Amino acid sequence: MKSVLKWVIWLYVAAACAYIFYEWYAYAGLYRLAAEWQLEQFGSYRARLTLLFPLLVLGSPAAVLVTLTGMQDQMRMTDAGARSPAIFVLLGVVALAVSAGAGWYGYVRSMETFNVESLDLSKGDTPRSAHATITGIARTEYIIEFGTKRDSTTILDRYIPLTPANWRPGQPLVYFMKTNTTAYVPPGGGSMLTLSPRTPAFQITTQPGVLVRDGLPGPVGEGYRKNNIAVASPPIVLDLSPGADLKPFFVTAGVSGILGFVMLVSAGAAAVRQRRHEM
Repeated sequence: MKSVLKWVIWLYVAAACAYIFYEWYAYAGLYRLAAEWQLEQFGSYRARLTLLFPLLVLGSPAAVLVTLTGMQDQMRMTDAGARSPAIFVLLGVVALAVSAGAGWYGYVRSMETFNVESLDLSKGDTPRSAHATITGIARTEYIIEFGTKRDSTTILDRYIPLTPANWRPGQPLVYFMKTNTTAYVPPGGGSMLTLSPRTPAFQITTQPGVLVRDGLPGPVGEGYRKNNIAVASPPIVLDLSPGADLKPFFVTAGVSGILGFVMLVSAGAAAVRQRRHEM
C-alpha cells in the first residue's frame, strides 16, 4: 500500500511542478495572484519570490501526507541503489548536451547578418522578418510601466502602443515598443519627447529591434484588460534590447549547464554513499 501511495505522491509532485510552470508561463492561477499583490503593494514583483507562493500551496498537501503516513524514510530512498549514480550521470550529460547545443546555436545566430525592414503602420505594412524599425503613432496615453526585481535592482520597462495614424480608441492595439529609456529623440534631430502618459501622442520612428510575437508580459496585458483597452491576439512587441532574439538560447544554455553540473555532483555524492554503505 505504501509503495502505491509513494508513486501517487511522486505523480502529484510532478503534476504540481508542471502546473506551476504553466502558471509562470501563462501568468495565471496562484502565480498571478501573488504577482498582482506585489504589484499593488510595491509597484513591481520578484519572480523567484512569486514562484515560492504556488510551491508552498501546492506542495503542502504532499508534505502533510508524507508526514502523516510516516513515509519520510521511504521517500528519501534512492531507486535501486547502484542505478542512482548512473541516473544522475545520464541526466547530467543530457543537461550539459542541451546547454552546449543551445549555447552554440545562440553563438551561430549572433554571427549571422540580417536585414532590418522598415514598417510603416499607416501604410498597412506587415512584418516579413524578425528585425525591423516601426514608423507609427506612439500612443503615450496608454503607456504601461512594468518593473521586475532582481536582487536589489528594479528593472523598469515601458510598453508603448504603436498604431497607424487612423487608429481610433476601441480598436485593438497590435504593436508595442518595449524600452527602458525615458525619452525619444527623433532620428533627424528635434525636440526630445518624454515617454510619459502626460505627453501627447506623436509620430515615432523606432530604433531597430526584434519583433516578438505574443511578447506582452502577463501583468502588462492584464493592466490593459482592467482598463478596458482592447489588445490584439497575439500582440507583437518590438524589443529594443540588444540581442533580444538570442536571450532565450543563452538563458537555456546557462540553466541547463547549472543543472548538468548539479546532477554530476549528485552522481559523485551518490557513488560515495554507496561505497560507504557497501563497506
